[in-house]
Amino acid sequence: VPVFGGSSAEEDLRAAAGATEAKIVFDLSDEPVLSYEKRFSLISVALVLGLDYEGADFTFRAPPRCRLIHKPVIGVWGTGKRVGKTGVCAFAARRIASGGADVCILTMGRGGPRKPEVIVSPGLVTDEYLRDRAGAGLHAASDHFEDAMFARVATVGCRRAGGGMAGRPFYSNVAEGAAIVDGLDCDMVLCEGSGAAIPPVRTDAVILVASALQPESVLLSYLGPYRLLQTDLLVVTMVEDFLESSDKLRKLIDGVQSINPGVMVVKTVFRPRPLADIEGREVFLTSTASDEAVEIQARYLEDSCGARVKGYSGALADRAALETDLERALGAEVIATELKAAGVDTVSAFAKANGIELVYLENVPVPIDGNLDGLIDRLARTARERHGGQ
Repeated sequence: VPVFGGSSAEEDLRAAAGATEAKIVFDLSDEPVLSYEKRFSLISVALVLGLDYEGADFTFRAPPRCRLIHKPVIGVWGTGKRVGKTGVCAFAARRIASGGADVCILTMGRGGPRKPEVIVSPGLVTDEYLRDRAGAGLHAASDHFEDAMFARVATVGCRRAGGGMAGRPFYSNVAEGAAIVDGLDCDMVLCEGSGAAIPPVRTDAVILVASALQPESVLLSYLGPYRLLQTDLLVVTMVEDFLESSDKLRKLIDGVQSINPGVMVVKTVFRPRPLADIEGREVFLTSTASDEAVEIQARYLEDSCGARVKGYSGALADRAALETDLERALGAEVIATELKAAGVDTVSAFAKANGIELVYLENVPVPIDGNLDGLIDRLARTARERHGGQ
């Protein structure tokens, strides 16, 4: 049999894959020749190459990513829940559309529809429309509604259940949604993941969204490298002042670039953008953010939007706590809320019942270094070039 050696184990594996028609990697090693960390590094490389990886008591199957959409596709993946993936996706879609492209976003979520839903007229997604859905017992805060409302582009919403270590959903109707997208009048598609799950769709470029608040191991260990090795642009979110110059962040960025030296990295913070004027008005804020982050959101609404924030709640994903917190909103002129979790079925319903105006907030990624607009433009060009070269 041919023997490949002399370089790093990862490079030798790539060479072997390129020189053979192998479909599976058998790992017949053990500690200490291959540590557990090294094994996960090799598993990541194998899965990126489309190879299954099997050992004495474990098997990792390469997630299938078929060419289901015959247009340039940008994947927007995340390293977990609440990292700001939808905010980044909406921002990127709006930026690409501003250059003249016809953009569509394909989403999937645990609260997604049983059959893929198409929104071709984003202007129809209003608070009343969403509240009517919630009143009919339907989930009204799925990502495709948020993307349609904030990016103002066509969206297709799908459902998924579960997620493997390499991001493969246990179940999804994304293939059905992708067929719909393929028939729409658009020339660029953003395919948005859900939590750490990755849509089973072949992409031409990838944006990976990770939070600076997550443990470094999420990106640098286990199957974090599997995601990084396919990433063109890493958007690190929630890099507030107390993290910007931290050792943790430096080690994270150094580790990322050691795994994928070609990846573009931009550090960002999220800032709320209300969809209506709230200057001079008394506002109660509801959010999914941590206590520290929601306080920053409240200060921003006061300093940059001229609002008078009378109180806030970070319990948007905890309905019982949220209902208690909303009692403090009585007397406010406006409730400003993210379109997530219980934003419609609880917050909007409360606002309607108490005669309080509701304003939705978009979480906008603001770069603290680098040019996010320019990086997204570059990524869109890359996606088109790769698609055209196939």
